[in-house]
This record gives sequence, structure tokens and C-alpha cells, in this order.
Amino acid sequence: MIRSMTGYGRIDEVKGSTRLTVEIRAVNHRFTEILVRLPKAWSMLEDPIRKLVAQFVRRGRLEVTVSLEAIQATSAAAINWDVAEQFVSLTREIDQRFSLETVLTARDVLLFPGVLHTKELEEANGDEIIDWLLSQVQAAAQDLLSMKMAEGKQLYADLTKRLEQVRVWNREIQALAPLGVEEYHSRLHQRLNDWAGQAPFELDIGRIAQEVAFFADKSDISEEITRLESHCHQFMEQLEKDEAVGRKLDFLLQEMNREANTIASKANHLRIQHLAVEIKSELEKMKEQVQNVE
Repeated sequence: MIRSMTGYGRIDEVKGSTRLTVEIRAVNHRFTEILVRLPKAWSMLEDPIRKLVAQFVRRGRLEVTVSLEAIQATSAAAINWDVAEQFVSLTREIDQRFSLETVLTARDVLLFPGVLHTKELEEANGDEIIDWLLSQVQAAAQDLLSMKMAEGKQLYADLTKRLEQVRVWNREIQALAPLGVEEYHSRLHQRLNDWAGQAPFELDIGRIAQEVAFFADKSDISEEITRLESHCHQFMEQLEKDEAVGRKLDFLLQEMNREANTIASKANHLRIQHLAVEIKSELEKMKEQVQNVE
């Protein structure tokens, strides 16, 4: 099934005192181009991220933005018992030396510098952050892919509908094609009958037959009709493939448009020319849609 080249994926998650946000934007491009924006401290992950994201796309220009933001740490109070014991011991020593009687409360001890401190409940080392970051990039790429596939289904439905309309018009042209020669023969025969009583010479029936045959050969569009139907069949086959087919579809539309142009120029029949113009118009709409296909 075809996929859209455009899409957006985003993941936002908090771990400990860090918020990680990954955004991936995809737009149309002839080839595959992946740009990665990272905090300078994590620039060594640019290539791994590019390779990871490349697994989820076939064609297009992608901008991957990764941001790490420090937030208020989740923390808990802790007592440094070694420091507390040192302060209490020093207080008692001072009391003995100067015959003092100092009464210490728990609050007094906690107010001594370095006794009470906080520590983060969750602390991640560098390797853990890298693994977390890459997993979030993968999740954002999967989010992007889901959107591209959803839009791809809509593109598929629209293109198949328009393609079927082109085939219907082409079959109508095929049915009308013999009428062009018949109408030309009828008009020519009528004119000859009108001239017959006035012409100072005898009409050459053989020459007239040659003229009709020449016109039939010149206005024959059977090959163009056949090629147009063949291109339509190939177009449908490409739509069903699970690979990058956007450029192939664009090429087939160019060939289909060429056949429609030839039909319009060769056919000496008003309805056929009108149908050829309708086909060209529908092909132009399909071409706009195909620009969004991977």
C-alpha cells in the first residue's frame, strides 16, 4: 500500500528530572534527506538517529528535533549521619572544656551545615539516557509512520477512483473511434453527391476510396487507446506495491498524458476530443496527488 511523504510524529516523556521531546516532520522531496537537530552535548548520536529514522521512511525530507530539558527534580530528604555525629561530638567536647551544659535538640542538629540534604530519587547514567533517547526517537518515527500510512490510504482511494474514471472514458473513446472514419466517409460522400451534377469531370471512385483510407490511417488512435489502457493497468499495479513508487507513478502519468494528447490531436471527432480533454484534466489532478506519494 502506498504511503504519504508528508507527516508528523511527536513523543514527549519525563524521566527523573529530565523531559525528552522528539519531533519528526516529513515533507515532499525527490530523494531521502534526514536532518537531525540535537543538543550539542549529544551530537554524537546524530548518525545513529539518522539510521534509526531511515528505517521508517522511503523518500522525503525529514527534520528530527530532539530536546532535553531539566525540570524540578523529584527528591527526598536525607541525613548525613557522619557529619551529624561530628557536630554533636564537637559540642560535647566544648561543653567539657568550658564547663558548659549545652542542650541540643534534633532541630539544632538538623540546622548544622551539611547534616540535612536532598537527593534525587531517580538518577540515570549516560548509557541509560542514550538508550532512553533512542527508544523515544523510534517511538516518534513509528508515530510518523502511522500518520503517513493513514494519509496513504486516502491517497490510494482518491487515485484509484480517478484512475477508474480515466479507464471509463478511454473505453468510451474506443467505442467511438470507428465512428470518426464513418462520419468522414459520410460527409465526403454527401459533398461528392452535391458536386456530381455540377462537376465538369467524372469523379474517380477509386481515388475517393484512397482518400477515405488515408484519413482512416491518419486518424487511427487504436494504438494510443491500447497504450493508455496498458499504462492504467501498470499504474494500478504500482499502487498495490509496498515500496517507494511515487516516481514511477509520476512517470506513468506523463506517458498517459502523452497518449491523451495524441488522441485529441488525431481524432477528427468532437466527442472523442472532449473525452481526451477530460482525461488530461483528471490526469493533472492525479499528478498533484502523486507528488505526495513516497
